[in-house]
Amino acid sequence: MEQLLEAISDAVSSMVLYSVEADESNAAIPNILPGAQGVKSTVDYLVDLASKSAALWDNFNQPDMKMKMIDTCDKIKESTGFLLESATILSNMPFNKPAKKILLKGAKGIMEHMVVLLQQADLYEVTRLIRYCRRCESKLKIFIGLDPGETFFATAAQDFVTSTVEVGKIVTKRIGEIDDYALKKRFEEANSSLKVEVPVVLQHFAYYQRDANDRHSFDQGHIVAKTIFSIIDEIITVARLSAKSPFDLSMIQGLDLRDDDDLKDANILISHEKSRLLSAIEAGDGKEASRALKAIKKGLTDQIVISKALAKSTDNPIEKKRLEDAARKAEYVLDGIVAQFGQAVEELLSRPDNSILFNRLKANLDSIMEASDQMVTSSARLSSNDVSDASKNLEELIERLRSNIAKSEFEKLAINVPLLQPTFNDILDIVDGIAMGTEDPTIKQALEFASKEARHRGSEIIGRLEQLSKQLEKNPDNKREIELEMNQLLTQLNQIGRDLLKAVSLGTSNQIYETHKSIEENLAKLRQAIISNDQKEMTTALRAIRKGMNDQLNIAKSIERITEDQQMKDALQAAILKADEDLNDLIKNLYTSSQEAIEDSSNPKAIAKLDEAIRGIDEMNQTFLGAVSRDIMTENTKQMELKLAQLVHSLKSGDQQLTVQVLKGVIEDIKKQGLVAELASNSIKETDEHRANRIKERAVDLTNSGPNLVKSVKANLIEMNPNNLSALVQNIGQIRETNKDLNNAVFMTTEEELLENSAKIDQEMRRIQTALANGKPISEQEVNSLMKKMNNQIRLAHQHAQSMKDPNSKKILLDTTDNLNKLVSLLVDACKQSIENPNDEKAKQKVKDLLNEAMKANLDLIGNSFSTAEELVYGTPNLLKLISKLEEAMANGDLDEIKRCFKELNEELSKQLFLARIAESSITDPERKKQLLEAIADLERLQTDLYPSVMEFISNPNSKEARENLQQLLRKLKNDVERVSSISSTSPSEHLESKSYAVANELNKVERGIHSNNQSEVNDGTNKAMAGIKQQIQLSKHIAEHTDNIAQKREIIDLSDRLEKQALVLQQAIKESLANPSSAIHKEKVYQASCATRTLMAQLIAASSSKVPEEQIISTAQSIKRDLDNLSIALAKGGKDAEKAIKEFKSGETKQKIELLKAYASKVQNPHQKKQINTAIAHLEECVKQSIDFVEKTIADKPSTVEQQKKLKELIDNSSISANQVITASTGSNEDRLLSKAVKINETLDRISKSAIGGNKADVDSNVKELREELGDTIQLIKQASEQVKDPHKKVALNEIAEKLKQVSQPISNAANNTVSKPSDNASKTELTNLINQTKELLGKAVVNATNNENPTEQLDQVLYKASNDINRLNNAIESGDQKSIGDSLTNLKDTENRLKILGHSLPSNSVESEKVKKSIQEISNQVLPTIINNATVVLTQPKDSTNSKSVVSKESKKALSDLSNVISITNKSPEEKIIANGTVLHRDTDQLNTSTKQSKINPTQVQNNVDTIYKTVAEQTLLARALANQTSNHARKQSLQIKSEQLEKLLPELEKANKDIQSAAANGKPIDKQMVDKLDKITNDIKSINQSIVSEAINEKLEKEHKEREIREAAYREEQERLRREKEEREKAQQDEVLAAAQKIAERTKDLNKDQTPEGKLYSTAQGIAGIMRDLSIAATSNDKKGMITCSKLLAEQVAIYLQQARETASKCTDPKLKEQIITAAQAAKNFTVQLKIIAAVKAASDDDDASSNKQQLVKCAKGLAKAIVGTINAVEIGQIRVK
Repeated sequence: MEQLLEAISDAVSSMVLYSVEADESNAAIPNILPGAQGVKSTVDYLVDLASKSAALWDNFNQPDMKMKMIDTCDKIKESTGFLLESATILSNMPFNKPAKKILLKGAKGIMEHMVVLLQQADLYEVTRLIRYCRRCESKLKIFIGLDPGETFFATAAQDFVTSTVEVGKIVTKRIGEIDDYALKKRFEEANSSLKVEVPVVLQHFAYYQRDANDRHSFDQGHIVAKTIFSIIDEIITVARLSAKSPFDLSMIQGLDLRDDDDLKDANILISHEKSRLLSAIEAGDGKEASRALKAIKKGLTDQIVISKALAKSTDNPIEKKRLEDAARKAEYVLDGIVAQFGQAVEELLSRPDNSILFNRLKANLDSIMEASDQMVTSSARLSSNDVSDASKNLEELIERLRSNIAKSEFEKLAINVPLLQPTFNDILDIVDGIAMGTEDPTIKQALEFASKEARHRGSEIIGRLEQLSKQLEKNPDNKREIELEMNQLLTQLNQIGRDLLKAVSLGTSNQIYETHKSIEENLAKLRQAIISNDQKEMTTALRAIRKGMNDQLNIAKSIERITEDQQMKDALQAAILKADEDLNDLIKNLYTSSQEAIEDSSNPKAIAKLDEAIRGIDEMNQTFLGAVSRDIMTENTKQMELKLAQLVHSLKSGDQQLTVQVLKGVIEDIKKQGLVAELASNSIKETDEHRANRIKERAVDLTNSGPNLVKSVKANLIEMNPNNLSALVQNIGQIRETNKDLNNAVFMTTEEELLENSAKIDQEMRRIQTALANGKPISEQEVNSLMKKMNNQIRLAHQHAQSMKDPNSKKILLDTTDNLNKLVSLLVDACKQSIENPNDEKAKQKVKDLLNEAMKANLDLIGNSFSTAEELVYGTPNLLKLISKLEEAMANGDLDEIKRCFKELNEELSKQLFLARIAESSITDPERKKQLLEAIADLERLQTDLYPSVMEFISNPNSKEARENLQQLLRKLKNDVERVSSISSTSPSEHLESKSYAVANELNKVERGIHSNNQSEVNDGTNKAMAGIKQQIQLSKHIAEHTDNIAQKREIIDLSDRLEKQALVLQQAIKESLANPSSAIHKEKVYQASCATRTLMAQLIAASSSKVPEEQIISTAQSIKRDLDNLSIALAKGGKDAEKAIKEFKSGETKQKIELLKAYASKVQNPHQKKQINTAIAHLEECVKQSIDFVEKTIADKPSTVEQQKKLKELIDNSSISANQVITASTGSNEDRLLSKAVKINETLDRISKSAIGGNKADVDSNVKELREELGDTIQLIKQASEQVKDPHKKVALNEIAEKLKQVSQPISNAANNTVSKPSDNASKTELTNLINQTKELLGKAVVNATNNENPTEQLDQVLYKASNDINRLNNAIESGDQKSIGDSLTNLKDTENRLKILGHSLPSNSVESEKVKKSIQEISNQVLPTIINNATVVLTQPKDSTNSKSVVSKESKKALSDLSNVISITNKSPEEKIIANGTVLHRDTDQLNTSTKQSKINPTQVQNNVDTIYKTVAEQTLLARALANQTSNHARKQSLQIKSEQLEKLLPELEKANKDIQSAAANGKPIDKQMVDKLDKITNDIKSINQSIVSEAINEKLEKEHKEREIREAAYREEQERLRREKEEREKAQQDEVLAAAQKIAERTKDLNKDQTPEGKLYSTAQGIAGIMRDLSIAATSNDKKGMITCSKLLAEQVAIYLQQARETASKCTDPKLKEQIITAAQAAKNFTVQLKIIAAVKAASDDDDASSNKQQLVKCAKGLAKAIVGTINAVEIGQIRVK
C-alpha cells in the first residue's frame, strides 16, 4: 500500500506542478488527462485492496473502524473524480480557472485521504497484535490458575503455546513493516525472550501438576509467568509506539488502550517535569531543560489522545462535550504555547537574568498545567458535585431575581427570568446523565422519577414566573401581591434544585469506612511493592490510592450536603476544604517519592521521603473517617443491637449455623467500633487529651468484651441452661453498656457527658420520689440502676476535675463531687433499709430526705461548675430543630423516623428541664422564680403528654384527630421551650419588658372596663397596672445605678420620672372617667393616657437595654408574628378552637410590642435602615389596629360567626405579612449583624475587666451572665453565616470560631473571679486580659469571614462613613448645647470606636497599602476618637467648665475627618463612583423632604427620617469629596472639591437646627409655620446645589480616568500586537532555522568524510547533495514558493532513492547482520520521509491558503527525521568500516 501511495503522490505532484508552472508563466497547462486516468486506475486498485482490508475489522467487532476506512476510500474516489473531471476539462480548455481549482481540490483530497487510509490500515495491524497479546495473557492466566490434577491442563498448555506462536508470527511480520531500528530491536528482543520463557513456565507447572506440594515449582512458575506478562506488556507498548498515527489509536473502542488513570498519570508527569524544567533553566542545564520540555509535550499529547478516546467511548453527551472541549483547549495550548517553548527556553538559557521572559515562561507553563488539569477534571464521571455546581448557579440567579424584584428593576428582570429555564435544565440534564450511568436499578428509577417530577413542576413554576414578570411591569398597583407570589415561586424552584441535589448525593459514612480500609491496604501494598522492586504492582497501588482518596472526597461532599448532624457537617467541611487544597499535591508527592524509592530502594532518604508521603495520605484518609465517626458509630450501634437480639433468638431457636454467623458479625462490629473510636480520639487529642484517653480506654473495654461473648455463646451451643443463658445476657448487657459509654465519650465533650448523666440521674431520682409519694415501694433494681449511674458520674467528675486548669473551678467540682459521693453511700444504706422494711415510714422518709439532698447535690455538681443559662441558650435552638424534625417525619408518614425523632426529642427535653431547674435554684427574684417554676411545670406536663400522643398517632397515622392533637401539642411545646429559655436567661431589661406586657394587658382591661362602664374591672386593672409601673420604675432605676454610660443613665432616669408622672396622669384620667361614665371626652383622655403610658414604658425598655436595637426589633417582630400565626391557625380550624383563640388573644400585649418596636427603631443608628424600619412598623401598626378593632368592636364579647372568623383571619394574615416586612427591614447582612453584636460583647468584656479589677464580684457575675447570653445569640448568628457564606475557607473558619466561642465564657468567669478574690495577683489579671483579647480577636475574625462581599474593605468604608456622620453630629450637638443630642451622639461615636477597633485588628496585612490603612485605623480608634470621646464626656457631665474640652473636640474632629478622608482615598480607588451614587440618593431624599413639608399636615417623624438620611449622605459626601481631592491630579478640581466639601459641611448644623425647630414645635403642640418650612427648604436647596457641583466634578474625574484607562489599554494592546508580530517572525525564522539546522547537521557530518568512488564515498557525496536540496527546500517554504517546494521534494525523493541503493551496496559488504540491517533500515526511513515531504509539498501547493507558516511544523518534523536517518545511516556505515579494518 505504501508503494502505491508513493506512485500516486508522484503523479499527483506532477499535475499540481504543471498547474503552478502554467499559472506563473501564463501559459496553457499541458494535457494531464492520461496522467489523471493513470492515477484513477491506481486509486481504484488501491481502494479495492483497502475495502477488503476494512472488512477485517469485523474480526475485532469494530464496525466503526470498518466504516471509517470505507468512508476514507469513498473520499479518495470522490477526490479522484474531481481530478479526472478537471483534467478532462483542461484537456479541451487549458486556461479554465475553475477547472484548475477543481484540479487542486482533487489533488489535495487524494493526498490527505491517502495518508489517512495508510494510517487506518496500519492501525489494524497494531490492533491485531494487541488483541493477540491480550489473548495470550488470558491463556496464560488460565494455565497458571489450574489446580494440581486438572484434566484440562494439557489443553490449557496447548492453547497457551499456540497463542504465543501466533503472537511471535505477528511480531515478526510487524518487524518487517516498520522502519525505526530501535523499535525493531525491542520487538526482536521481546520475541526472543518469549520463546525462551514459554518452555520454562510449562516445565515448572508440569512439575506442580504432578506434585501439589511442590511449592518451589509453583513459586518459580509464577515468577516466570510474571516475566512473560512483562514481555507481553513490552510487545504491546512497542506496537503502540510503532503505529503510524498514535492519535488514531483513540478511534478504536473496546481495545482498552489507555484510560483515565493514564490521563491522571500524564498530568502528574507534566507537573513534575514543569518543576524540573524551571530548575534546569535556573541552573543553566540545557540538556535537562530540553528533556523536560519534550516530556511535557509528550505528556500533553498523550492526554489529548486519551481525552479524545474517552470522549468517543462515552454515551453521555455532557461528559463527551466536556472531554472534547478540554482536548480542544489542550490542542490549542499544544499548537500555540508549547510550539514556542523551544526558542524561549534557549533564550533563557543564554540570558538567565531575563526576568520578563522567565515570568512569561512560567505563565505559559501554568497555562499548560491548567489545560492538563482540565482534561483530568473533565474525565470524571458526572456526579453530585456537578449537580451542586449547577444548583449554585440556579441559586445565584434566583438571588439576582429577588434583588431585581425588590428594586423594581424591570429591565434586568426581563433579562434574568428567561435564564431560569436553561439554568434549571442544566441541573436536570446532569441528573439524567447520572441516572443513565447508574447500574443500580432502584437508584436509577428513583433518579429518573425525581428528574421527571422536577422537570414538570419546574416548568410550571418558570412559566408562571414569566407571566408574573410581565404583569409586574404592566400593573405596578398590584405590585405587592405579584412580588409575594414571585418570591414564593422562586423559593419553590430553589427547593426543587436542592431536592435534586439531595437525590443524587448518595454517599454514606460506611462507604467512607470501606474506602478507608481499601486505602490503608493499598498503602501497605505500595510500600511492599517498592521494597520488592515491583514496578507494575507499585503503579496499581498508586492508582488505587489515588482513586480511593478522590472517592473519599466525593463521598464526603455528598454526605456533607445531606446530613443534618451539624457537628459532622462542620467536620466534613473542614476535611473537604483541606482535601481540595492539599490532595492533588499529596498524590503528586506520593508518585514522585514512590518513583524515587523504586529507582533506589536501598537509599534510606528515599524510603524516608516515601514514608512521609504515605503518612500525609494516611492522615488525610483518617481525617475523612474521623469526620464521619459519629455517624458510623451510631449506625454500627444499631446494627450491633439488631445482631445481639438476633443472636439470642437464634440460640433459643437452636439454629447453630445462624448463631455462629451472627456472632461473627457482632465481633466484626465490635472491632469496627473500636477502630473508628480510636480514630475519633486522635482528632480529639489536640483539644482534650483526657477525653481522648478515655475514648481509647473505653474502646479497649469494648474490644475486650468480645472474647467473653464468644465464650458464653459457645457454652450455650454446647449446653443451654439458666446459668449459661444468664452469663450470655450479662455479657450482652456489658457490651451494650460499654458501647454506650464509648459513644458518649465520642459524641459529647466531658462537660456534655456530665450534664447528660446528671439529667438522667435527676429524672430517675424524681421518678423514685414520685413513686414514694404515691405509696409505692422502692425496688432493688431501681436502686442499683441509680447507684450505678451516680458512681459513674462521680468517677467521671473526678477525672474531669484533674484536667481543669483553674484551681477554684477544680476545687468547686471536687467538693460537689465529694458531697454527692457521701450522699450516695447514705442513700444506698437508706434504700436497703427501706427495701428490707417496706412498711417502715421513717426509713421511707429518710430515703425521701436523702433524695432531696442528692437532687440538690446533683444540681450543684452541674450548676456550680458549668453555665446553665449558656447551655439553655445553646440547647433551645437544637430542641426547636428536633421538634421541627418530628413534624417533618409526621408530614412524610415515616413511622420509624417518628419514633427516632421522639426519642431524641424526649432526651433533649429532659436535659433542658434539668437545666431549667438549676437556673431556677439560682434566681433570687421571687416573681421571676415563680414564673420559671410555672413554665417548668407546664413543660413537664407537655413532656408527659407527648408520649401517649405520639403513640396514638403511630397506631392511627391516618387519623385526622390524632394528627391535629399531636401538631397542637408540638406547637405548645415550641412556645413553652422558648418561654423556659427566656425566663431562665432574662436580663434586667428583658424583665422590664415582660413586666410591661403585664401592665399593657391590665391597661387594655382598664380600657375595656371604661368602655363597658365596668368599675370593678377598671379598679382591678388600674391597681395591677400601677403596681407593675411602680416595679418597672424601681427596676429601671436599679439599671441606671449600675450603668457607666452617662447618656444612658440620664435617659433612664428622665424616662422613669416621666413614666412616674404619666402614671399619675393616667390614674387621674381613670378617676375622672369613672366619675363621668357617660362622658366620651373623659374616656378619650383615658385612652390617650394609656397610649402615652405604653409609649413611655417602651422607651424606658429601649433605653435600659444594652442589646443591638435591630436584633431586638427582629425578636419582637418575630414574637408578634408567632402570636398572629397561632391565632390564624386556630381561626382556620374554626369552632371552639377559633373562639378560644379569639378570647385569649392579648391585644394589650400586642399594642405594647408595637410601641416597643417604635422605641427600638429610634435607637437604630443607620438613618436609611431606620427609615425603612419605621415605614414597615407604621404599616404593621395599621394592620394590627384593624385586627384589634375587629376583635374588640365587631366581635366584642359575642360569639364570632364563620364570616367574622374568615374576615379576622384575613386581617391577621395581613398583619403577619407586615410583621415579616419589619423583620426583613431590620435584618442586615450577616457581617453587619455580627459587627453590631461584637461591639456589644466588647463593651461587656470591658465591663467584666473593669469590675474584676475593681473587686466588684456582683458586677462580675452580672456581666458574665450577660456575656453568656450575648455569646449564645452571636454563636447562632455565626452558624447562620457559615451556612450562607460561599467561600469554603470562611465557612470552616466560622464553624471553628463558633466552637471556640462556646468555650470562652467559663474561663473568663474563672479568671475574673480569681482577679476579684486575689486583687494583687498580676497573673490572674494577665490571664483575664489575654482571654478577653482572644475573644475580641475571635469576634473580629467572625465579622471578616461572615461576608460574601468580594471587596474586603467595603465594611470598613461603611464604618468610616458612620464615623464621619457621628463626628459631625457630635460637633453640632456640642455647638447647640443640647445635652440629649450630645449624649446620643457620644453613644453612637463610642459604638463607632469599637467597630473600628474590631475591624482594625482583623484587617489583612498583605500589602504596603493595607498596612498603612491598618495603622491609620488603629491610630484613629486608639488615639483620636478616645480623645474626642473623653472631652465630649466632660462637655456632657460638666457643661459649665468645658470650654477647653469643646476646643479639643473641635480640633480633634477636624483631624479625625481628615484622617478618615485619607483612609477612604486608600481603600476606595474610585470615590467618584460613590459620590455619583450618593448624589442620586441625596436628590431623592431632599425631594421627599420637600414633599413632606408641603403637605397640609406635616408628619414630624417623616421629616426627621428624611433629615437623618440627608445628614448622613451629606457627611459621606464631604468625606468622599476630600478623598477624591486627595486622589485627583487636577489641581483646580482638588481645590474645588475641598471648598465645596467645607461649604457642605457648614450646612449640617443649619440643617439640624431647622429640623429641631420643627420637631420642637410639633412636640409642644405648636403649629409648624411657613417660616420654619422655608428655612428648611432653603438649606436643602443649598445642599442640592453644592452637592451637584461635587457630583459634576466626580463625573468629570470619572470620564478622565476612563479616558486614561482606555489609552493605557490601547497602548497595552498595541504593545501586545507588536510582541505577537515579533514572536511570529522569530518563530518563522526559528522554523526556517530548524530546517536549515537539519541540513547543516548532514553537511557537518559529511564535511570531513572521503567522497571517493567507493560505495561509501558515493553514499557520503549523495548525503552532502541531500543537505543542499534541503537548504533550498527551507528557502522555498519560507517564501511560500509552491513550485520550489514541489521541485525540491521531488529532487530529494530522487536523491534519497539513489542514497538507498548506495546504502544497500554498502551494506552488502558488511559482515555483521545486525549492522547490515541497521544501515538498510535507516536508509529506508530516509526514503519514507521524502514520501511525506512530497505529500506535504503537494498539499501545500494545492491549498488556496497563502500563509507562509502553514504546514511548517510538518515540514520541520520531516526535515529533522530525514536528517536523523541520513546521519544514522552514515554512522552505521562508519562502524561497519571500522569493524572490517
